[in-house]
Amino acid sequence: MTTPMHTALQAWGRAEFAPLLRDALLAEDALFGPLQKAMAHGSCALVDQATLMLLRGHETAEALEVELGVGYASIIPGCACEGDPTPMSELPEYARLRVRIDRASGSATVTPVPD
Repeated sequence: MTTPMHTALQAWGRAEFAPLLRDALLAEDALFGPLQKAMAHGSCALVDQATLMLLRGHETAEALEVELGVGYASIIPGCACEGDPTPMSELPEYARLRVRIDRASGSATVTPVPD
């Protein structure tokens, strides 16, 4: 069975790798936790519009490891009461993530890269 992560693996080295990896990570809900931990400005990460930039990659027979720059947004939600004077606005965020994709299983491990 071909999973979205296997599809991304097959695209390694081609221009479509980053968009396919992004879609696979979103499908597996693998971005929220690491981006929530890496957040610097807000209190809730918004990952649906995240953009990925490949910084470096290393492949072995067992796995593909890539380091990504991720641009995303966060918010500081208000109380959502009627007349709340503090509108929610998106805050820009950036994080570096390390993604390890096991070639056999197609499972991915995503961890923040410390500054």
